[in-house]
Amino acid sequence: MSPARFVRNRLAGFAILALIGCAASPIAIQALDAMKDQEARSDWAALAASRVSDCAAGDRVCAQRQALRSQGCRRQAAAGDLSETARRNFLDCAVSAGRAGRDAVPEEISAREAYAAALFARRQARPGSEVCADNTPLLAEADALRTLRPAEPGPRFLAASARLTAIARACTADPPCPTLAAARALLADPPANAASEWQALAGGIALTARRFSCPI
Repeated sequence: MSPARFVRNRLAGFAILALIGCAASPIAIQALDAMKDQEARSDWAALAASRVSDCAAGDRVCAQRQALRSQGCRRQAAAGDLSETARRNFLDCAVSAGRAGRDAVPEEISAREAYAAALFARRQARPGSEVCADNTPLLAEADALRTLRPAEPGPRFLAASARLTAIARACTADPPCPTLAAARALLADPPANAASEWQALAGGIALTARRFSCPI
């Protein structure tokens, strides 16, 4: 390789590192690539077992690795042959890893999505008395994602679900009728590939609205 080409290649590598964050080491980038391969193979067990150290602020590679680990733990929690203790542990892993990625790089969409998905999954598995502990941060995270990704339907669904749960489970002192009306409005234009889930949520909103005599 000529000296000029060597210099160009090194400069290109430095530029890539600058784009993904100065804290990223080549080893961390290789680990991220390995985790992406595991995701592509749906190897959720390997992702859940990945060891990811605490992320420094602004370390986007670490935040992405935490997002992938969160996804792996959440998918493992959905397996049908787990004890309840193992399921809870995987859900706790999913939430903590997603939150760690989000806290390190708040603008990293994959980490915020992983955190929100994990909160939703753990909320669904909790007994009624514990639902609000996950629903309150889920509502905040879903609304943040709606701002970051206004064209995406997923954050709207999560935000509507969190609003319904906030009223149905008394997680908030907000007035029921405006909150339920906002939840219903978020479900406009459902995606074709998730129509049944959106219809079920809309039905829950309607039932709760009748319970509170809301004219919606």
